[in-house]
Formats: sequence, C-alpha cells, structure tokens
Amino acid sequence: MNKKLKMGVGIGGSSIIMIIVVLSLTTLSVLSLMTANSDWKLTKRTVQAVTDYYNADNQAEEILASADTNLKNGHPLETNSFEIFVSEKQNLVMKLETEGSSYSVISRKLVPSSQWEYEQYQIQFDDVITY
Repeated sequence: MNKKLKMGVGIGGSSIIMIIVVLSLTTLSVLSLMTANSDWKLTKRTVQAVTDYYNADNQAEEILASADTNLKNGHPLETNSFEIFVSEKQNLVMKLETEGSSYSVISRKLVPSSQWEYEQYQIQFDDVITY
C-alpha cells in the first residue's frame, strides 16, 4: 500500500525542449545577422550617395565663386545654367539669373540623368478573354 507513483518529465522531455530552444535561438540569430548585413549594405550606399551629393555641391559652390569673381571684374557669364555630375543616375542642375555685377540662384535641384522608358514597362493585354 505504500507504493508511490512517480510521474516526471524524464530525460527525453527536457532534451526535446532544449533542442527546440536551441533551434529557436539559432534561427533568431541568423535572422538578426541577415538584418544587420542588409543594414550595413544600406548604410554604405547611403554614405556613397551623400558623399557624391556633397562633392557636387562643392563644385556648384566653386562655380558660384567663379561667377561672382567674373561678374565683379565685369565679365559676363557664358551660360546661366550649369549641370554637375552627381552619380550615374542623378545630376545637380543650377540656374542663375544675372543683374549687372550680381547674380541670384533661381533653382538648384537634383534631376535624373536619364528619362523613364514608358514603352518598356507597358502591360500588354493581348491575352484578354471575352465571353
């Protein structure tokens, strides 16, 4: 009558739980590593884009300094529009307006260096079935 019934998880149940926990942590660590890697790639692209823009902006400031010197010396500008290379996809376009020996910047903006090809991406509806 003094028999005690032992109920326990045993070694098998705890091993299965440990395997599930290890697999879950491994999966989460791989996902975290992949996210960190893609963030690093995005950061490198952003740094390159900002560096390219600031280099073009410095060139624009040099053009403005040259224009200021030329106008103060009485030499007119050859052109009032300047296009400065930023990257393969963008250019910095700056337009000036001159009045005597002074100038004012009308616009200074980034523009795409190529036009969008609409015909290349149009959807063809040749296979439309009518009833």
